[in-house]
Amino acid sequence: MTIDPGLSGLPGPHDALRPQAAPLSAVLGVTVLGSVSSGTFWAGLFFVTAQKYGFSVFADLVLATAMGAVYTLAARVSGRLAQGRVPRRVMSLALATWTAAALLPLLLPGAVSALWIAALVGSAASATTFPVVESYLTAGRHGAEMRSAIGKFNLTWTPATALPLLLLPLFGPDKMLGSFAISAAASALALLAARALPLHPAPHGQEAAQAAVGPEYPALLRAASWLLPFSYVISATLAPVLPHRLAAVGVGASASFVAAIWMATRFGALLLMWRSRFWHGRWETVGAASVALVGGLALVLLANSLLVMIAGLLVYGAGMGLTYYMSLYYSMAIGHGAVDAGGNFEALIGIGYTVGPLLGIVGQVVAGPARGDAATVVLTWLCTALAARGVVRPYLQARRRR
Repeated sequence: MTIDPGLSGLPGPHDALRPQAAPLSAVLGVTVLGSVSSGTFWAGLFFVTAQKYGFSVFADLVLATAMGAVYTLAARVSGRLAQGRVPRRVMSLALATWTAAALLPLLLPGAVSALWIAALVGSAASATTFPVVESYLTAGRHGAEMRSAIGKFNLTWTPATALPLLLLPLFGPDKMLGSFAISAAASALALLAARALPLHPAPHGQEAAQAAVGPEYPALLRAASWLLPFSYVISATLAPVLPHRLAAVGVGASASFVAAIWMATRFGALLLMWRSRFWHGRWETVGAASVALVGGLALVLLANSLLVMIAGLLVYGAGMGLTYYMSLYYSMAIGHGAVDAGGNFEALIGIGYTVGPLLGIVGQVVAGPARGDAATVVLTWLCTALAARGVVRPYLQARRRR
């Protein structure tokens, strides 16, 4: 266990001189609108490809892999884009590009090339937007104040991303292109909301930043940096497998409701971490997240009853929440709230977005469409072994240093 000097969140003698952080309400306003746009864009896209353009599962996996790769690259270079420029203008340009990308399939319906351009450009624009948002969220905040701000951020984007899943059935299969209209409208509103932010995130304050970083934070960040993309690989693996697993345990018309249970648990984990003080600086949190992700995956894949299936989804959702929260906090605390730190965090998520469907492609090529899901699961377990080594090594190194 390590003690975080920023634990109490009480004002210090220099707080009166500290630059004001960006208004949290403005940051969360951009967050909720950008998350609605992102959730609608990513979810609606694959309904459109399947129902409107006749994409096969393999074609969808290729598209998802390409989007993940573009997301990773764009997030990784977002810090360089913002360096020497006005971050709010960088974010505004990204949101405007995102809006245009979402409108493209509506302007050129039926054109597969337009859909591909929209998917790739939209991925790049969203990957550029959120690192800047995360910098405004955390720059100028330290310790308990930063953790609280991240908690409010997490409790904002999770329901905003899930909301489109409830709205999409209202369109019907013939009007699914309308999801792009919602995405474009939300990103355009986010562009307007961004005007409430200052031109630059607040100066972070070197002395206060260093005082709020516990001695084992760098090692914890290295461990979380393996766990975060792995959590999204699991998500990509479960998505195509889950409907079959639910059918196998006798879930019928309520399958979509049961499948969404993990999102509720993720929200609960994020809420618990926001309201608690015990999790940061502790290796136990990394261990709990690792066990929850691997254990949840195992329970879902091996469940022989609905009760075991629900338990697996609950455990998996808790692991997703723990992993996301601590990864974002350690990234921004050590990275001093910089856009580059947010870009590195989002790039790790992009790796998960890329590797997950890529494993699906390999599984389909190796085992064929009929057994592709089973092969993908095997490949995911191999990735588990790789991720486990990356998570455990920083812990052993930190233990030796003690």
